[in-house]
Amino acid sequence: MNKFVEKVGVSIASRLGITAVIAAIAAALLGGGYWWVKSQAPRETVKAKETGVKLDVEELAFYGDKDIRVDGKVYRPSENLGEPLPAIIYCQDQSYGESWCRSLAGTGAVAYCFDFKGDGEKARVKELEAALKGILKLRHVDPDKVYLLGEANGCLTAATVAFDNARKIKGLILVSPGFNPLEISRKAKRYDGTILVVDDAKGRKANLAEIEDFID
Repeated sequence: MNKFVEKVGVSIASRLGITAVIAAIAAALLGGGYWWVKSQAPRETVKAKETGVKLDVEELAFYGDKDIRVDGKVYRPSENLGEPLPAIIYCQDQSYGESWCRSLAGTGAVAYCFDFKGDGEKARVKELEAALKGILKLRHVDPDKVYLLGEANGCLTAATVAFDNARKIKGLILVSPGFNPLEISRKAKRYDGTILVVDDAKGRKANLAEIEDFID
């Protein structure tokens, strides 16, 4: 009887120990404010339409504080991943961004797009900042070459996040923004990165050539 009780006690202690370890890891991750996980969806391989480069496509979710979660897809070249690559985060809806990301990854970059879930500009800014912090942790990304690409309503969000996180953003790409990005905030004076304004009327091929030169 004593041996049985002892065995049960050891078993319970072992389980509690494992639970404590898991809880500690979770606390450390969440305490850091931001972390990322892969979804269970299998990795997909596609080709960039313009260049024919093979791309790996993977669903990634990034978590921020205050229950913030962004769900999106990351596109990156399947080959030559020995060196970290520039990263571009597309700022608008994922349905529009997938085409952009596929093309951008075909030029040799890591590209990420996601759907905004929050209502209002403040919520969108927080979601983009969560995506930014998650992208900076990916091993294929050069942390010194991270860019934001805004289109339509995403232009304002991208510009705001770039100005508020100037040291983390090397460049800002705005597709037909409809405003002067240097006039949206007094914080613009603190932004040392470069800004590229792209005219969408020129067509995707011309836009990609400009962006490719810009991120080199």
